[in-house]
Amino acid sequence: MAWKKIGMRFWMSMCLVVVVGSVKASPSQSIAWQQWLEATQQEAISAGVSSSVANNVLNGLSPDQRVLGYDRTQPEGRLSYKQYRQSRGDDYRIKMGVNEYRRNAPLLNRVARAYGVSPCVIVALWGMETSYGHYMGNYSVIRSLATLAFYSDRSEYFHEQLIDALQIISQGHIDNAHYIGEWAGASGQPQFMPSSFQKYAVDYDGDGRKNIWTSRPDVFASIANYLVQYGWQADAPWGYEVTVPANLGGLKVGENNGYPVSVWQKAGLSLANGQPIPDSPETAALIMPDGGPGLLVFRNFLVLKKYNNSTYYAGTVSHMANAICQK
Repeated sequence: MAWKKIGMRFWMSMCLVVVVGSVKASPSQSIAWQQWLEATQQEAISAGVSSSVANNVLNGLSPDQRVLGYDRTQPEGRLSYKQYRQSRGDDYRIKMGVNEYRRNAPLLNRVARAYGVSPCVIVALWGMETSYGHYMGNYSVIRSLATLAFYSDRSEYFHEQLIDALQIISQGHIDNAHYIGEWAGASGQPQFMPSSFQKYAVDYDGDGRKNIWTSRPDVFASIANYLVQYGWQADAPWGYEVTVPANLGGLKVGENNGYPVSVWQKAGLSLANGQPIPDSPETAALIMPDGGPGLLVFRNFLVLKKYNNSTYYAGTVSHMANAICQK
């Protein structure tokens, strides 16, 4: 604990020279890194990680300079919602989703019935996160998390993720050599951070491992369980793309401004295809990302934002889910 709250902050406050996204560590920093690894080994063992896993995984570990480059580089520019949706949920990815849905329909429908989550949404999230399991990243999760735990401004968060990741290995869900993910530590076909894995991953195929890397039963059930734990409502819509009249009669736009659907109907909103908005007992909010298209969203849309706290992301997942299942 001392390393997390005092010692680690001290060592991270030492001068760090970054050149073109790489790290040049001074001798004192190298010593600090090694001392921190040794302290982390002991902390992991105290948290229930086997000594063999803690020692074998952390001994000789070095920082990943690529990870530090990403951590210190902010993306430039900003896409509009329409541009984002077209780039992330384009026709090709939707076509892949249609094929994957058909290929996995029996399993997806079983999981959907068990959890009360639409199989269309499960497939869309799967497609958004890893292109249906085809790309899960190529970074060592342990090395990435250790690098970020030592050097990042969010060191405490990544330190906790590192301990969780070591527990996942110690519990036998995956070995270190195959524990690969994206640069900040998300891994598997659902792209779970270690803490999310510990809370939401499911051993749906019953083999004793929560295998979100290669077991599609576990992948689909884990995605569904994640949504359920955040309040997903079975058989309820995420929302609708709508046509919005010029005058809303004083109704406010924004996620925090919910009104009964009947109020939106009377205000003149209609579905984008011109059909009336279906009746619903739920309240709904109108959002206009970058001025449109208009999205009339329900509670399930906000649950999708728990997966990734982005209106663009949730809107694109919803768009893909509808297109994949041709709703």
